[in-house]
Amino acid sequence: MRKCFLFVIGVSCIFSSVSRSLYAQSEGVIHGVVTAKADGSMLPDTAIRLESSSLAEPLRTTTGQDGHFTFQRLIPGQYTLVASHSDFQDERIQFTLKPREIQNISLELSLRGIVQSIEVRENPQSVADTYSPSSTTLQKEAVEELPLGQRNNLPDMIVMAAPGMIRSHDDFVHVRGHEIALNTFINGVSFWENPHSVLSAGLSPDIIQSVNVMTGDFPAEYGNRFGGVVDIVTKSGLSMNNEGSLTLGAGTALRHNAAIEYGGHTEKAGYYLYSSAFESARFLSPNDPRSIHDTGRGTHHFLQLDFTVNPTNSVKVVLMGNGTNFQIPKTSLDDQLRPNDNASERTRAQSAVLSWNHTVSNDMQITTSLYQRWSHMILTPSNDPLAAVASNERTLWTSGLKSDLTRFFGRHTLKVGLDLVLLKPDEKLLWDGQGSDNFSRLLGLAEADLRGPIAFAGRKTGGQASAYVQDSVRLSRGLTANVGLRFDRYSLDRSDPGSHFSPRLNLAYRFAGTGTVLHASYNHFFAPPAVENVLIASAGLTRYLQDFFEPLSPLQPITENQFEVGITHPVTQRLRAGLTGYYRESNNPVHTVVFPDSRIYAYANFDKGKAYGMEIKTDVQLIDRLGLSAYLNYALSRVYLWNPVTAGFVEETHHVEEAGRFLAPMDQTHTLNAGFTYHHRKSGLWGRMTFEYGSGTPTEAEADEGMAMAQPLRVPGHFTQNLTIGMDLPRRQERRRAGLQFNVENLTNNVYKVSQESVFSPGEYFNPRFFSGSMKIHF
Repeated sequence: MRKCFLFVIGVSCIFSSVSRSLYAQSEGVIHGVVTAKADGSMLPDTAIRLESSSLAEPLRTTTGQDGHFTFQRLIPGQYTLVASHSDFQDERIQFTLKPREIQNISLELSLRGIVQSIEVRENPQSVADTYSPSSTTLQKEAVEELPLGQRNNLPDMIVMAAPGMIRSHDDFVHVRGHEIALNTFINGVSFWENPHSVLSAGLSPDIIQSVNVMTGDFPAEYGNRFGGVVDIVTKSGLSMNNEGSLTLGAGTALRHNAAIEYGGHTEKAGYYLYSSAFESARFLSPNDPRSIHDTGRGTHHFLQLDFTVNPTNSVKVVLMGNGTNFQIPKTSLDDQLRPNDNASERTRAQSAVLSWNHTVSNDMQITTSLYQRWSHMILTPSNDPLAAVASNERTLWTSGLKSDLTRFFGRHTLKVGLDLVLLKPDEKLLWDGQGSDNFSRLLGLAEADLRGPIAFAGRKTGGQASAYVQDSVRLSRGLTANVGLRFDRYSLDRSDPGSHFSPRLNLAYRFAGTGTVLHASYNHFFAPPAVENVLIASAGLTRYLQDFFEPLSPLQPITENQFEVGITHPVTQRLRAGLTGYYRESNNPVHTVVFPDSRIYAYANFDKGKAYGMEIKTDVQLIDRLGLSAYLNYALSRVYLWNPVTAGFVEETHHVEEAGRFLAPMDQTHTLNAGFTYHHRKSGLWGRMTFEYGSGTPTEAEADEGMAMAQPLRVPGHFTQNLTIGMDLPRRQERRRAGLQFNVENLTNNVYKVSQESVFSPGEYFNPRFFSGSMKIHF
């Protein structure tokens, strides 16, 4: 581990250069047309100015003879657009550009009167976008305020970001009834691996420039998983002026971190480098309140190169390398009776993305990406006669091509795309539960239904071909629609490739006087099986079940229908509130299944599922006079699954023999997260508190005979708080010199049970009170 820390610190000596400032990275577009309000005629030669704190200086352009203008390669964030023309009043609009968003703006200028004025509007063209009221956009500043220990993997950051995020076993995050919930897009490219630590090497939130967390109202370009889409735009050297930072952190439970980043640019190119190393003695949520055999270490590395070939062509190269080594936690009883039950896991991943952006004209652009990833995971078994022999190794090669074309015409923004991905999984499994059965007999517990030994080795080649078309159109002055159709053809581990069409319809209507926006949507989803251990889950291993002996069919894709209605309202200039209701029906919903006495995960398709609920989201933007900002997210939800298990793998016989509904393991009636931040601008002192409440998830829930719904117990509810105090030391030449941060996580030391031991998950506990501190040096 010491070598990792020395490597991170040494990276700071790699880059140095001096060059001019350059604007933006290729992840956002603003397109517009300027007309005369009186007669609707186009206004050529209108001066357009774009302002933002993300820009070194305002961007300027003029409209063409057709009244059109375009700004490309923009960083997501807050923008102000000003239009000026002789004999017309100036108009200024303020808006937020989301990650990879394309804004199509119509500006209508009024004739100049005797008294000159500037018309200011909060939202472009007085029309709201069709994003769900529950969607959440975060900038890099929100990530930097988190404790370092919560920035080692993406799920730890996301769980407090949006409504309805439910904690579960192995630090999984469940969203709207989805077990495999998070679908991460990195600069428009989606890799299939789950970002949770127990399944992959993960991703560092520190590389995020901006992220949009979406739980509904998905345009047709999004596919594969639909619990929560995490659309990330990464940092770029094009928005950095040859600057960097070194961060060192230390905390209780061996929670130590080191990270370095550096970025800059020349006139034609930009570079950004990030590298980090971390360790913790409570790496995973353990099976016991006391963390035993739970130490883990890891590194994240990221490099992005941006090249502006000419005014109409740009190229981006992204390279990522991630890895972790960690122990599998055990209980106090394990420590006493089977001291050699010491399993461990190692994960590695290497990724590369090459993207080309071509501007055909002001009204058309093409983006094409080639992407590749190699990932590897190996679970090393324990060596104790009273423990199961459980080893698992899997490798996945991913390669793909994604291309989309965007065309503006009138009030339409048409986007057509193609995504081809080739998957090559290679999986090995060895499981023998004899030692675990001996341990159960020693304690007088029931033995597992699964009989071994089970050995499996397999590899396959398959993938998915997807195409989509979507149109974002302004139907009237207040009504916007995003209409789309997606086609997916999935072939991995299927003798007959499955094809599916998915229609999407998202509507938003804004009332001009109040700014209130009504939302409504219908989304149809096609979600292929999760890729982790997909061959093992599809190998018919239910034939090893006691009293069953029959192989189930391979894992099946999930098909779903989701309906959503909502409203957002600007209560005050700084306070905005949103209310969302949703209803989702699923065929073949999937859930993870754990091999007995192990951390080997497979998947099971249930007959059907249902999730419905209500979500409230409120945000208080920064009040400059007070230095305060705040947020609150609340979700009321219900999630059901229906037996029997119809495909995949399960290790208890009753799930394939019984029928009836039961509360899903991720069902949590009440979920709340909130927080506020205070900044004292003159002194640089700032503080932050966050709060989290959950009413508890069910224990093992089984239907009684006669298909009556079970009334399961729940793990106790929880309420936790985190406190952060920081200080930004005095600036030098418009740059911060250093920053200090002190954190107390789980302020009241509430070590609650996250999940209960069952066929679906190991029983696990939340972390105790943690203290940590960090220092960030800017250079």
